[in-house]
Amino acid sequence: MPGNSPNPSESDFEQRIIESFSKHVKTYDRHAQLQRSMAERLAALIPNPFPKKILEIGCGTGVFTRHLLARSPSVITLNDIAPLMIEHLKSHLDIPSHSKILVGNAERIQIPKVNLIAGNAVFQWFQNPQNTLQRFHACLAKEGYLAFSTFGPKTLEEFRSTAQFQGPTHLLSQKRWKTLLTQAGFELETFQTETRQIFFENTNALIKNLQQIGAAPLRILKPGELRQLIRDYDKEYSSPQGVYTNWELFYFFARKGKN
Repeated sequence: MPGNSPNPSESDFEQRIIESFSKHVKTYDRHAQLQRSMAERLAALIPNPFPKKILEIGCGTGVFTRHLLARSPSVITLNDIAPLMIEHLKSHLDIPSHSKILVGNAERIQIPKVNLIAGNAVFQWFQNPQNTLQRFHACLAKEGYLAFSTFGPKTLEEFRSTAQFQGPTHLLSQKRWKTLLTQAGFELETFQTETRQIFFENTNALIKNLQQIGAAPLRILKPGELRQLIRDYDKEYSSPQGVYTNWELFYFFARKGKN
């Protein structure tokens, strides 16, 4: 299925995302503890017999790929928007010879017919999730499945409120995701949600962590704005254990509908 050409604003946004992840590719794994935990829980939702042909969206450095490879799929296609992420994955994981690599924006690139489309902590990046879910539905074989984890709107709510700006992600409610899945023709089989409270030594350490996992806001703060943000967040959300953030996590496992 051919993709659409991005408009200039989409192209600029996409390039900034690629640059953000590429800049921190070597340190991503060290700071992605939450993503690793999410990968474990998401993998547990996929039942046996395991689908034969798999497409992983936003594979990154391979945090979730490890779980997929452990189930010995017949064919696995790995996708990521950042070429350097793919290169890092290939140099750190034993990728089977039958694996396929697909570099590009998953919302537009042509994707193969598969039995399972999966993505860990990546669907929040979609700029048009409704159309993207419809494309995924069309690219799934009969009796195909969709499995993904993503972040809910309460994620980093305190930080986003204090900073008075939004990050580059779309944090949809569980109700909205369920509606989009139904509209795209999926039948939801399993849904799970959880909240996590994560502590950092201080606000500066929190911001650094967000940068290392590519989740920092794309707007660059002026030095004075950054200092004020750190002061305000340290004051409002500190504890004896450090400053804290709350994360809302969603896990979906859906079947391609018959209609």
